[in-house]
Amino acid sequence: MLSAPIPSNEDDRIASLRKMLLLSTPDEEGFDRVVRMTKRVFNVPIVLVSLIDENRQWFKSCMGLPVRETGRDISFCGHAILGDDLFVIPDARQDIRFADNPLVLDAPYVIFYAGRPLKNADGHNVGTLCIIDHSPRELSDDERCCLKDLGSWVEQVFLTRELSESQQMMFDELCEVKRASLLDPLLNIWHRGAIMDLLKREMARAGRSHMPLALMMVDVDYFKHINDEYGHPVGDQLLIEFVRMIKFCLRSYDHLGRYGGDEFIIVLPDIQHEHAIEKANAILRLIQNSPLLINQQSIVMSASIGLATMAAEASCSANDFIQRADDALLLAKKQGRGRVEIAQSVKH
Repeated sequence: MLSAPIPSNEDDRIASLRKMLLLSTPDEEGFDRVVRMTKRVFNVPIVLVSLIDENRQWFKSCMGLPVRETGRDISFCGHAILGDDLFVIPDARQDIRFADNPLVLDAPYVIFYAGRPLKNADGHNVGTLCIIDHSPRELSDDERCCLKDLGSWVEQVFLTRELSESQQMMFDELCEVKRASLLDPLLNIWHRGAIMDLLKREMARAGRSHMPLALMMVDVDYFKHINDEYGHPVGDQLLIEFVRMIKFCLRSYDHLGRYGGDEFIIVLPDIQHEHAIEKANAILRLIQNSPLLINQQSIVMSASIGLATMAAEASCSANDFIQRADDALLLAKKQGRGRVEIAQSVKH
């Protein structure tokens, strides 16, 4: 096995990558959308947006792998960032650089690999959009052009990615290791402590800027029944798909966190009361219309949502805000589940 050489501009490249505030951050719909499209187009089991830092490749978006990072020394993407063209390995078992690589010999069995280097605004190759298959494969000229275009889409997401002031402050304050410790390991969204921190930051910001704020408490309906009937692996897969549906409806500067086992918090800055109601109903419709397919069996998903809003010029404590949303959630459950209930708006 041959590890990739270190680029001559490595220090500048790493500094530029860190400046992007992407490493060890929650999943974002902008990147996930490209990965989903790439998987459909190429019909491969694994698609990644991989970022290469000093010692690892970390996956900003990941489909088909149960892990979020691997060592840089065994990565294919570490080789791909050395050039500006596609890096294609039709059969890794026949390539001296990779034939004895543990990623080839054991799971995930990387036999075919194609990586499109991704440049950031500073012109550095910070990672790849890559496709992986368990069997040998060749890319046609049209497929090569398609992968290049999809990589350009990721680079546009780099440029247009928008963080809220609270996200920016949190990411600036924390190193990658600390950020990683704030993420739920199964869902790659904020854990309870982190989402509570972001809620307090957004409430303080709303008070300074006199902007409205909304808070949703979202619960998976009948989750215990699903776990009992189908088992915990299916329950985990349901939670992953449930979260994916929610993220599909959110803006890049909204915040999603896991409050408990099957209960989630969504913090929506700068949103009017009526638009927050529309957002809650859009999330509910998407979840209800997106059954989970397990072993050719369809499991209908459902959610109960409690929504609380805080108008501009209004104020309350974080605990009170959560209590209002939670009371609305409890009412949604009592009213039969699968619905949105709205707490009375705080206006003063």
